[in-house]
Amino acid sequence: IMFTVGLLKYLNKSDSRVEVQTIVSAENHDTIVVLNEQQVSTSQTQSEDNELQSVVSMAIADGVLTQNEKDTLRNIATAKKYDYNQLISKIEQELKKGNIKAETEVIDQDKKKGTDFEKYVVEKFNKKYFKIKEWAGDKYVNGRYAETTLQPDLKISFSHNNQKRNFAVECKYRSSFYQDGVVVASDEQLARYKKFEDQENTTVYLAIGVGGTATAPSSLYVVPLSSINSSFISFSQLKKHFKNPEKNFFYDLEKEHLN
Repeated sequence: IMFTVGLLKYLNKSDSRVEVQTIVSAENHDTIVVLNEQQVSTSQTQSEDNELQSVVSMAIADGVLTQNEKDTLRNIATAKKYDYNQLISKIEQELKKGNIKAETEVIDQDKKKGTDFEKYVVEKFNKKYFKIKEWAGDKYVNGRYAETTLQPDLKISFSHNNQKRNFAVECKYRSSFYQDGVVVASDEQLARYKKFEDQENTTVYLAIGVGGTATAPSSLYVVPLSSINSSFISFSQLKKHFKNPEKNFFYDLEKEHLN
């Protein structure tokens, strides 16, 4: 908050606003019109100041100066004739003082958590019975990516007593529950997984880790895609598919089910 107030004072020093002059004529109507324009201008200025303070405060509070926040700051800076580059520079300096990570680092950390959880899931499949047939990557550039990026993370083959079963697993890790549940994917992603399940005639499961760390989640759930109708899964639904996070996966041939 102190930084935000100081920043606003600093920027206001270099803000050379053009004052609206009041011209009094024989008719008071002219004076009223000009005064109203002054009041609107003052109100708009206060609104912009409040928005600027709000955006700066949010950026410092969450430790990330996102592109959306930068765009908003640019619009305000243009309207108030602030030096945009100077404004951004001062905010970034403040973030560095607090050893706060940049937005790209936050994205990289989220990606690393996803990869770490996939590795955790893979390690839960006993090599004696399970084989990882395919492990999809998610590398892309300029909107171009491999078709496997749109598929579930893992394609797995199970073999036991001369019987084989193939299935796929999509891995999702969440640091905590949200509104007594978790958002596992976007509607578009769920639609792709269901399309894959139909086209490949292969059961898809969602391995969902919650809490702890990506390499050692506090809770683990194995949810058949067929039982999911929404991108949000409530805890009451999840707990039906709870699995001890310390135990390996097992495929029940009689029930045709992974647990």
